[in-house]
Amino acid sequence: MKIENQINNSLINKPLVSIVMPSFNQVEFIERSILSIINQNYSNIELIIIDGGSNDGTIDVINKYMDHVSYFISEPDEGQSDALNKGFSRAKGEIYGWLNSDDLYLPGAIHQVVEEFIKCSEFKIIFGDWLSIDEYDDIIDYNHAFDFNLNHFKYEGFHLNSQAMFWKSDVHKEFGGFNKNLNNTMDYQMIVEFGVKNGQEKFHRIPKSLAAFRRHPKQKTTGMSPRVIAEHRAIAKTYGFEDKFHLSGKLKRFYFRFRRGYWYAKRGGMSNLLRRLKRLPSVSE
Repeated sequence: MKIENQINNSLINKPLVSIVMPSFNQVEFIERSILSIINQNYSNIELIIIDGGSNDGTIDVINKYMDHVSYFISEPDEGQSDALNKGFSRAKGEIYGWLNSDDLYLPGAIHQVVEEFIKCSEFKIIFGDWLSIDEYDDIIDYNHAFDFNLNHFKYEGFHLNSQAMFWKSDVHKEFGGFNKNLNNTMDYQMIVEFGVKNGQEKFHRIPKSLAAFRRHPKQKTTGMSPRVIAEHRAIAKTYGFEDKFHLSGKLKRFYFRFRRGYWYAKRGGMSNLLRRLKRLPSVSE
C-alpha cells in the first residue's frame, strides 16, 4: 500500500520541514506520535511514514490522519535503517527530523527550531533537551543536552538525542545513508558521520526541551548487549576510531567522563550530577 499527497509549498518564508517516521507494530503509541506533529504551531511540515508491514492495527491509525501525511507506504523492509533510508530519500524539505513512532515532539518544538535556523544560519544541525516518558506519557526524567563534542560522542557516548535533533537537507545529502546491518545504533552512526563530515562547530544546542523519548517494556533500545557492542565496534572501524576499545580509548573515555560530570552539574546542579553518575557504566565497559 502506498499513498502520496501533494505538499503545500505556498507558505512564504516558512521552510518546509520533513519528518520521517519509521514504524512497525506500534499501535499503542503511534497515534500520539502523529498528533505531536499535527499539533505543532508550525504549518509547513511534510510527514513521511515508512511502515514495515504492521499487522496490529497501526495501519488503521495512520489512515485516520492521511490528510496530514505527505507520503506513506507499508511493506516488509530490512529493518529500521532501511525504513529511514526510504523515508529520507522522499524528503523534499529544507530541514529534516526523525521521530520514532513511539516518541513525541513537544509543543512548539519545530517552530523553535526553524526560528533558530533562520537566526543562526551558519549552523547545520540544531538539537535541544529531551524528556524521558513512560507508556502513559508520564515524565520519568528531564535530560539536558551538552554542547556537542565529536570525540566525546565517539569515545564516551551520547550527550544529545536524535529525536530532539534537526538538520539541514544538505547535511543529509552528504550522509552516506544508514547502514542496514545496524539494528540498534543507527542514530549513533548518523551523528558520528554528521560530526565527521560537517565538523562539531556546525552543531548548535538550544536550552529548550524539544522531544520526549519513550521508555517502555516493548522498546527495542536496550543496554550494551553483545549485539550493540558489535555494532559500536563496526561503527568505530568505519569511521576510524577503533582505539575506542583499546587502552588509549579507555583513557579518552575516562577524560570525557569528567566532561560529562561538568555538564551534568552545569545544566542541572550537583544533585543532578550525583544522581546521574550512579547510573553510568564503568569506563572499562
